[in-house]
Amino acid sequence: MPKFISSFSFAISMAILFGIATGGFPYFSNEIATVSLILAMIFSISNISFKISFKRETKEILLSLLLNYGLLSSLIISMGYIMKDYFEGFIVMASAPPAIAIVPLTSILKGDKKHSLFSLIFLYIASIILMPLIIFIFLAEEVNPAILMKNVLLLILLPILLSRIFYEKVREEHSKIITNICFFLIVFSVIGKNRQFIFEDYFVLLPLSILMFIRTFVTSAVIKTISTKIWGKERAVSHALFSSFKNEGLIMIIASSLFSYSTALPAIIALIFEMLL
Repeated sequence: MPKFISSFSFAISMAILFGIATGGFPYFSNEIATVSLILAMIFSISNISFKISFKRETKEILLSLLLNYGLLSSLIISMGYIMKDYFEGFIVMASAPPAIAIVPLTSILKGDKKHSLFSLIFLYIASIILMPLIIFIFLAEEVNPAILMKNVLLLILLPILLSRIFYEKVREEHSKIITNICFFLIVFSVIGKNRQFIFEDYFVLLPLSILMFIRTFVTSAVIKTISTKIWGKERAVSHALFSSFKNEGLIMIIASSLFSYSTALPAIIALIFEMLL
């Protein structure tokens, strides 16, 4: 099987190029992107066991919570005040759980995969409450609570439940290919809808890129340096990823469904930087 088929970076790069070139799907963009995200969520966690030893992993789980929802989310919210035209997009980003890719990346970077796995499971379950709570605190006047809760239940809780049906029934490499195809469709759709905006207001890409560089690379480097001195290299890898990665696909769909497609632009740029980390 060609390596590029299972390459997430290749899938996203092609989605960006084709999205800009074609303008995305002519019809049913929202529906296609939403279904794609649900499938991506299901298959990306279908081989992850949800058996957690909270007693043994409490400290690591709480630290990951502080890094992702404390440090990273606070930084993202402050960036939203800097670029107020994208405030809604930054708030949705701050409310989102970490990227599922943290687990395989931890393994690739020779980090502590067990700690990453347990922390990720807990944060996804916690995000069912945290995501609508954070969005409602900052955007109560702009968001319909019923639509917000529907999206959270549809895009987080439902995939978690359905993933148990496919647990260990789909080979990991096949799950990866399905997930990559789904993310291609998501990014292709969102980029296509933002194509005209990107061409007309391309000058905003520079400040957004600088902020996302700080959010992803600078934060990751600082946390990794500090964590290595305190806990060692293996755990530092996990801590660095939790302090710099969010689920950008989820952010794109939630932001565009609650507000407009342009509010998903910070997540698109963040995803590009996450691919480079």
